[in-house]
Amino acid sequence: MILRGIASVSEELDLQQYVLRYWETQFSHLRPIRRGRTRYYRQDDVELVAGIRHMLHRQGFTIAGVKQVFKNKGPAFVRSIGRSEAAGDAYLDTCIGGIEEAELSPEQRSALAAALSDPAMCRALAEVAVAQVAHRGDP
Repeated sequence: MILRGIASVSEELDLQQYVLRYWETQFSHLRPIRRGRTRYYRQDDVELVAGIRHMLHRQGFTIAGVKQVFKNKGPAFVRSIGRSEAAGDAYLDTCIGGIEEAELSPEQRSALAAALSDPAMCRALAEVAVAQVAHRGDP
């Protein structure tokens, strides 16, 4: 088993070390080996970080959204994203699964599904869905 330090992982994935440490507090599945104050990342950890990074930085997920992916799909799915093995359809399914609680019309759902390849359009439509969910409890 090859173990890598935080500096090596942060350089490879173009992330600051403090980001990796923060993500450890947010994602319970990310647990590098610790010896004293030093963190050592296994290959599975590196793939998990790469998957988290891809979802947050490339696909526009929030931390809560990534946590939902962990809950619904599991860490193996996130690792597969880190290895670039997750197909576009799997990403689409993940996004659609995360917005099912919103009260969207069939036209809005169709537009959202079509817009997933365009992050700016996707974010605008997702904000509409989030606003609808947030206002459900308003009298």
